[in-house]
Amino acid sequence: MRILFVVAVLAISTGCGDLLSLHPIYTAQDQKFDPVVEGRWESDDDVLIVKRASNAYEFTIQGKRFGKVAAREYEAHLVDIGGVRFVDMIPTQSLGHMFAKLRVSGGKMTINFLDSKWLIEKIPHEMSEVAKNETMPVVTMKTEALRMVVTQYAAEAKAYDKDMVFTKK
Repeated sequence: MRILFVVAVLAISTGCGDLLSLHPIYTAQDQKFDPVVEGRWESDDDVLIVKRASNAYEFTIQGKRFGKVAAREYEAHLVDIGGVRFVDMIPTQSLGHMFAKLRVSGGKMTINFLDSKWLIEKIPHEMSEVAKNETMPVVTMKTEALRMVVTQYAAEAKAYDKDMVFTKK
């Protein structure tokens, strides 16, 4: 549970999803590799470096406003579900999968995490105590069932948080 707490703190402090999953939404057979996502991307608040690793991507996020605060690193996997491209991000120093819709067009990358209260009310999850008197939603469905739920809401705008927009540098 301490590990889940660390993930929760990282997710909340970076604007990432507040809905964690114990299982991925990708499989080794359907994950995608797309060179267009690789490189240095910047938003007003953050710098995102995306590098291809052997069987995944490495996402490194450094907040501009926090100066020398340690960068946050994630193992990331791309997958297309229901006609929508998703990224499954796993913090390299802890556990839990966070999912986001990812679009790249015209030198811009837009990321929308699946973390809205609307979605949490729609999908099966368990409220898990991650610290004393602190709980957060954790999805425990296996990959196949999780993908069916994600497919159901893939095109639903209400299922996503606000846009995080990065420009390629």
